[in-house]
Amino acid sequence: MGLDDALGDLVIRNRFRRRAVKFTRRTGPLVLQLEGDDAEIRTWIKKFHAEYTGVLPINEPAPADQAPPWGVAQELLEIARRCGYDGRPAFRLPIVFPRFAAVYDAFFAWRPGQEHSDADLNDELEKRVKKAIREAKKDVLPEWRERAEQISNDPYLEKFFGGLITFVLRAFGWLRFPHIRTINWFRKKGLREQPIRTTQVLINELRRWRERKPEEKYLLLIRAMLADIDTHYGFFRRLNRARHPVILLPEVDKVPARRILRDVFLTACDDASRDLRTYPIVITTSAPDKAAQDAPVRAAELGTHIRNRFDAREAAAHIYPGMPLPGRLLRISLEGCAQGSGDQRRIRPAGPVSAAIMSVALVAAAAGSGLYSWQQFNRCGERLEWAGDDCVGASDGKDVFLPDVEGMPEIFALIAAENAHVQTARHATVALMIPMESDVAAVRQQILAEVRGAYLAQHRANRPEAAAPPIRLVLVNPGRDYRQAPRAIKLLLEQEPNLRVVTDFNLSLDATRAAMSNLANKHKIPLVAGLVTSGDFANPESAKPGEYPFPGLARVVSTAKEQATALLKSDPRLAGSETALVTDTRPNDNYNASLREAFNEARMSRKKGVGVQEMQFKSKGLETVGNLPNMFSDFARNICESNARYVYFAGRAFHLKLFIQQLAGVYCRDKPSYTVITGSDATTIASRLTDGERAMLRGDPGIGRPAVSVEYAAPAHPDAWTTEVDKVGLPGYLAEPRQAMTELRQDIVDTGLGDVNLEDGRTIIAHDVVLTAAKELAKAAAINNTELPSTAQVKESLPNLNAAYRVPGASGWICLTRAGNPYNKPVPVVRLDGGSGKVGLKAVAWPQGGPPKNNCVVPQDAS
Repeated sequence: MGLDDALGDLVIRNRFRRRAVKFTRRTGPLVLQLEGDDAEIRTWIKKFHAEYTGVLPINEPAPADQAPPWGVAQELLEIARRCGYDGRPAFRLPIVFPRFAAVYDAFFAWRPGQEHSDADLNDELEKRVKKAIREAKKDVLPEWRERAEQISNDPYLEKFFGGLITFVLRAFGWLRFPHIRTINWFRKKGLREQPIRTTQVLINELRRWRERKPEEKYLLLIRAMLADIDTHYGFFRRLNRARHPVILLPEVDKVPARRILRDVFLTACDDASRDLRTYPIVITTSAPDKAAQDAPVRAAELGTHIRNRFDAREAAAHIYPGMPLPGRLLRISLEGCAQGSGDQRRIRPAGPVSAAIMSVALVAAAAGSGLYSWQQFNRCGERLEWAGDDCVGASDGKDVFLPDVEGMPEIFALIAAENAHVQTARHATVALMIPMESDVAAVRQQILAEVRGAYLAQHRANRPEAAAPPIRLVLVNPGRDYRQAPRAIKLLLEQEPNLRVVTDFNLSLDATRAAMSNLANKHKIPLVAGLVTSGDFANPESAKPGEYPFPGLARVVSTAKEQATALLKSDPRLAGSETALVTDTRPNDNYNASLREAFNEARMSRKKGVGVQEMQFKSKGLETVGNLPNMFSDFARNICESNARYVYFAGRAFHLKLFIQQLAGVYCRDKPSYTVITGSDATTIASRLTDGERAMLRGDPGIGRPAVSVEYAAPAHPDAWTTEVDKVGLPGYLAEPRQAMTELRQDIVDTGLGDVNLEDGRTIIAHDVVLTAAKELAKAAAINNTELPSTAQVKESLPNLNAAYRVPGASGWICLTRAGNPYNKPVPVVRLDGGSGKVGLKAVAWPQGGPPKNNCVVPQDAS
């Protein structure tokens, strides 16, 4: 039995044939170390990985000369990702790693604060552990969950069953506790021999383990990973002879972390993991004579040597008790090994199991035409699908979202034509992912503005004189509030093999963050974010590159906190003591939370008082009224009785409109005017107001009604550079953005888009987001001397987009830090004046207090 035959037996490649070589609970596994010269080893690894990808879970490690300097924990994390959902064989459940995720988060991802009490730290760690478990298990049956959501939202079933199905499904989801089985494993098997009685004691144990030696923590990580794999291959999967996963650790003689992993795997299989029912196949590679174990055996005789090693271990254990057991590392020489798979895939007579499967297949084929008809009915476009009430998927311009919005069919047609123009060239796909559905007129105009901005950047990037590669633009609808993002991402990845960057992301919601994490961490896709301004959507500058929550993320817009800081620095009166704070506490909206944090800091920085006590409300949705007018009326009366003339508003534009209506409607003779300070979501406030509402904001001093003005930090404004040039001349940080704005206006004329409103900044930002993606692609192509860079190569170009390689956007210089954040990005301060009813640019502010002084060179301590 040769190498390929023996490995085929171990992984159960031929499921209907009796295996000659296998791992059992009695024998346990071996670690197989293949040895040969570099070229021979790499050729074998490449061939083996290609043969088994899509057949069984298998990781794809980089060669030693390309692998980043990861530590042991990061190597294990990468193995779990690649053997999990990413490495799922076709139509099979992915392996999930909740035990591993809990240990990794507790030992390596958690950074506890020093100032907290033990009780607080225990509560924080418990929440993190349970969250890590839930996140690890969320990929189980994602398609079934999506179907369940469609069933629960189906109007016909709703009509006949009166919401019973929805109630049952939601009750089942509410009663699930996905962390219980994993927590019980830790309590009974994970940390020590004696069971741990309570979860709190377990958390204390995990905290104590954080202080142990690295080798002990690595051992627990691997034990948790092996336990997750063993749990995945339960009774029914073993009965079905499901193929076993493979863990590849190439070049252990060159990569210290992989050598440590090999040794810890060996320790684990002789320790607490010695009695598992299912083991992964661990294959390491090395140059010859780099291991101090037994002499290598010939690959052609691998099957015989595996059986001999098991027999020798059993004899040593039972016949000669007390003697050291032969090692679990079996060295194999690739010298002279044939590189063929032989006849292992030849057709064999069908046994009873396969005959039963064939019968089921015939029945399934009979229902195929009906299923196909249902799938066609379930589509809402050539490349789109219904998911509940949302039409989700990726359009290349042929399928039009919101076709009844004036201008939308035309811009989609232009994108389709541009895509057709580059289709025959070596192109890169850039996706714009924003909710493409809304019943609100102002939001529908936002969507149109962002699609137009993305197209204008594509048009510029695809000019004949532009740098390669040309861009194919697709527009992805993740559903309202990003609620169908997993389904949309799945369709996008299936349909776009050349996908290199996903861009925009315009709502700071938990669902948006999950979508970005899914793309960045699971699928390794670079991201360029637009109007997600919460700090939770940025990589911390203090983190190491391997610890970023969004690896490969570039941001074009400053965070809400930076915007608020810039706005308040631009006018010292705005941070005075005569302030009130109105906050939306709706959960899962990170934008509101970030604004509240920034405004609270501004108020607390004053020594003479912090103004009125914070007033909180809890909205029920982005565009939901509820009982807010009544609450806002009470807030307005309280503000009138106070000394506050400036009101910080940490909330969305829809609720801002309701608030200023009530503030302007309350009679307050001692206040001639109010100024409401808020964030970039207010860019639509002007379009949301009717003429009558604008008139109300002007106030009426004669009867004691104050005027109400609104100031907000806009992401961009078309007049920013002209206004600033008039003040300070034409330095580079103004000249290049002014030129970019001039070119953007000219492109609007050249492409025949007609009258495009640039004042809300949406078109400008979407243009700069896709332009940044194009710059990333062009730089990666140039550095790597390739027409189409890989996603990994695109990520590598990110930290260099500053100084001489800055992006001269129409919204200002985009100078990215190492973490992918824009450094000292200019912030236009826009004022909706209550007295005149006009909207205009007030100033350009800077998070660092002033414009860049050194041509976009990012300092070492940028944060």
